Order: sequence, then structure tokens, then C-alpha cells
Amino acid sequence: MMPLGGRDELPSVISDVNVVPLADVSLVLLILLMVLSPMMTQEMLKVKVAATSQSSEAVPPEAQELVLVVQIRSQGMWIGAERFTSLGAFVARMTQVLSAREDRKVFVVPDPDVATGRIVHMLETLRGCGASSVALVQTDTEAPLPADPGPFSRT
Repeated sequence: MMPLGGRDELPSVISDVNVVPLADVSLVLLILLMVLSPMMTQEMLKVKVAATSQSSEAVPPEAQELVLVVQIRSQGMWIGAERFTSLGAFVARMTQVLSAREDRKVFVVPDPDVATGRIVHMLETLRGCGASSVALVQTDTEAPLPADPGPFSRT
């Protein structure tokens, strides 16, 4: 008696890999990675954004000396009025400044045209120099920054 298909042969064994379960597992892992990666990034950076003041009062000189401001621009980095173009010199000076300070909070003022990756690298560098906390300061993008900032100046 012949089988229904009209062939006398037995079905052959399929030795190919079934990729459907592999694709399912890959999609589940991709979804997990997409959900968990923002949480992991937030925990690693721990960035605090400084609150902007609504008043237009000037900060007294005594209070300005208590704040350590680092400005990041496309031409280099500033600690107060000191300009640094190389990262090595900046790290050496920043380590020296932070070791002499009791308050190791650093406020970072980046230019709007500075790349985000450079800002994140600078935040990590400042933490490596000994900063207890690093905060980004939002500046008014319409107001131009001065060409050469004074020591501990606000922008």
C-alpha cells in the first residue's frame, strides 16, 4: 500500500537549526536591554542639576569664593580665570584645587556648542579628581558668555 503522498520514501530528518526560538530569545533580550540601560546609566552618572535662581540679584563676593566653577568651551576648560587646553594640565590643577578645599562640590558650565560626550567625560574626570559632587549649571543660551571669565564668575 502506498502512502497518501504518493511516494514510497520515508521523510528525511531535518538537520537545520530552528531559528524561530533563537529570534524570540534575541527579541526578549533586546527589550530587556532597552528597558534596563537608561536605569543603569542614571545610576552610574549621578548628575545633579543645579537649580536656577529666579531673582536677578548679584551674588556677594564672599559667596562667590565658596563656589568652584568649571567652564567647558570649545577652546578649552576654565577653572575660574585659568584656561587649560590640555586635559593632563587640567586634571593636575583640578586635583590640587580640590585637595586644598573643604567643600569639594564642582559646578560645571558647558557651552551649548560643546558635544554631550565631552561633557560626560568631563563629569567623570572631575569625579576622578576628587569632587564629592558635580552639578551641571544651565545657562541662558541667548546671552553670550564673556570672552575671558573672571575668577569664580557667574554666567
